[in-house]
Amino acid sequence: MGKGKVYTVSKRKKGGWKAKESNLGVFVKGNTKEEVVQAASGVAALQKKATLRIEKEDGEIQEERQYSRGPDPSRATS
Repeated sequence: MGKGKVYTVSKRKKGGWKAKESNLGVFVKGNTKEEVVQAASGVAALQKKATLRIEKEDGEIQEERQYSRGPDPSRATS
């Protein structure tokens, strides 16, 4: 997919879940994995290119999602 932002959802040592961007650190924390995945998915979907890695409790990658936004169709010229 090329370069883009990488977000990772993982278990917190103090309980709950977190999502972080590879270069910027944690940007969302939550009690459930589902709420953190939902928030991180929303952020990743807004990027031109992004990868969302979702880890299991043991740190293994459970799922990896790719996001890519094409050109805005409302700006297309006929």
